[in-house]
Amino acid sequence: MVSLSTPVNADEISVIVVDDARFTCEMIRRALKSAGYYDIRIANSAQQALEMMRSRHANILLADWLMPEMDGLRLTKRVRQLDEETNRYTYIVLLTAREGVDSLTEAFQHGVDDFINKSPDNKELLARINAASRISQLQNQLLKANKRLLELNRQLEERNSFDVVTGLGNRAYLERQFDNLMRHCDGRGGVACCALVRLNDMDAVRQRHGQHVIDQIVEATANRLQQSVRPLDVVARIGPQLFGILMHQEDMAHCHPNAFRRIHQSLNLRAYKTSNGFVTVSAAIAVCGLGRDSVHPEPREVLSFIEDHLDEASQAGRPITLPWKRTAPAAD
Repeated sequence: MVSLSTPVNADEISVIVVDDARFTCEMIRRALKSAGYYDIRIANSAQQALEMMRSRHANILLADWLMPEMDGLRLTKRVRQLDEETNRYTYIVLLTAREGVDSLTEAFQHGVDDFINKSPDNKELLARINAASRISQLQNQLLKANKRLLELNRQLEERNSFDVVTGLGNRAYLERQFDNLMRHCDGRGGVACCALVRLNDMDAVRQRHGQHVIDQIVEATANRLQQSVRPLDVVARIGPQLFGILMHQEDMAHCHPNAFRRIHQSLNLRAYKTSNGFVTVSAAIAVCGLGRDSVHPEPREVLSFIEDHLDEASQAGRPITLPWKRTAPAAD
């Protein structure tokens, strides 16, 4: 018969009892079984307990503090490492004859959740195990929920293709469009022309005028870029001060700085009207073209390659064209 103090989910709780004294293990096993716990495993050494936990997780580890080869504190450290690897939580209770604040502090500093003095009184033991059952389940439910939330956030980021401030596509969107453009070039010819546009010295603008002015400049830049390109060209915001442009051109001769002169002038020769008055910001533009004969790189490789040359474009004070060159081995 299950006692009234037994938690309703006792049959879902896994307990490992570890003590080099077999008599102690058996006494605890009987007490837990009489209280409604069914999943009880016995280990007579810390190493055996670790092997059990690697095979199947336990909600509660009830271990003797003083054991040969590996004591309860060292075992606790190993279990905490295993918990971190498996994204689980084990409630650890040490059995000890030690008393005093110093012992208590030492145990807690090593990651122990609770400890109880060795005693023939099973009431206190069962009360603590019942509390440990509730806490262990709650902690593991939280870990699972957090893992699921992180996964959902990752999926949401993958599906979310647009920048909140400008309404343009984001980096993921530009990378997908880059792949589509490369396939189009393979099938129908032409060149995939990719340009990056960077607004310079935005940190200084933020310090002087605030983030609200930065947002206004970014929105205005998005508008100017959209007005300066052809209807089928792609414009995206791929970083706080970084924009990407994709164009399909007939050949490499058309993927030329002159094709971006109007864009460069619209960003550099006109001040931005903001709530703090007119603000002047410079922009750097670097361009790279890839045709059907190019070994297809990953979009992120191309974007990274172009971004590495934006300082050069900024110093030049005009758009620059870069011949594509893979700077590192392609990832597997």
